[in-house]
Amino acid sequence: MTSSTSLYKWQLLTDQLEQQLLKLASQASRIDQQAPAWQRRDWFDSELFQCHSPQLLDYVQEAMQLLQRLQQPVRGTGELLIIQQQNQQRLAEKLSAQMQALGRAFACLDVRQREKTKWRPAKTAAQAPTTPQRQRAGQLLAELGGSHQALYQKLSETHEFERRLLDLINEAAREQQDPARQLALHARLGRCRKAIGQLEAEIQWLEQKREF
Repeated sequence: MTSSTSLYKWQLLTDQLEQQLLKLASQASRIDQQAPAWQRRDWFDSELFQCHSPQLLDYVQEAMQLLQRLQQPVRGTGELLIIQQQNQQRLAEKLSAQMQALGRAFACLDVRQREKTKWRPAKTAAQAPTTPQRQRAGQLLAELGGSHQALYQKLSETHEFERRLLDLINEAAREQQDPARQLALHARLGRCRKAIGQLEAEIQWLEQKREF
């Protein structure tokens, strides 16, 4: 593999992570605005993040700053190049750990939100507006043979894929594998969790529909 090809793949990976962090930043901003002042607290007690803030967005922004440092090209020769590559390796490992911590925090928030909304009265069919989500739910149901059980099976398989990715991420971090591989795994994890969220939303809508 040529150096130009490696550089191109590295750029693609960092671009994907940047898009994930931008989405997290948007979500974090909404969460920070909705949280009452008395509920706010430092999100992470460890030394993983330099900031200690009740604002979730501050942590996402710190991860973004770390990613920007990783996006800077490595230049030099000889011993200087080795030092820069070692620094890049450490930055990639720290960003990997930060992404895992942020992922756990957002997943926890998603669970809490689902628990809150579980007991809310569902809208009637007349009240529920037509949305792309409903259209997508019907399309996916048709693709899977019209069976609700198939949707749950698809969700279970996606959760299993998420667990395998997390194992690979932890293994890559322990073995200090190539930063490009670690970032690629995180990019895949982000896409996997997005798919899980979409499946859960579609299942929830279909279950509400069956009640009427």
